[in-house]
Amino acid sequence: MPLEAPAPLYTGDRLRDLILCYAGPWAFLPYLRRRDDEELLWHSRQGVLLAFSEVSLALALVIMGLFPLVGFVFVRFFLPLWLMWCLTMSVTAILQACKGKRHKIPVLCQFMDYL
Repeated sequence: MPLEAPAPLYTGDRLRDLILCYAGPWAFLPYLRRRDDEELLWHSRQGVLLAFSEVSLALALVIMGLFPLVGFVFVRFFLPLWLMWCLTMSVTAILQACKGKRHKIPVLCQFMDYL
């Protein structure tokens, strides 16, 4: 029984735009440039949501880090954990997008309809 061939990856401008969708503030570029591609708009909206939530929660954790007793826990434990989760979700979403699939990021995918 032959093994299944891997799904072909996108190349060129399409690959660049899919990577930019999950590259923080650059997620707006594919959103503004390719308004006719529904799949790319979906990935771009999810990337904007991920970047916004990443910055918002990281800023909140840094502010919580200013408090004497709980600050150490927030900055030393929760902040790296949050940033690693965001990086993992970005990489996973990029890999799935290059295969033509939609990876729904937990919790954030519920807010996709509002964008």
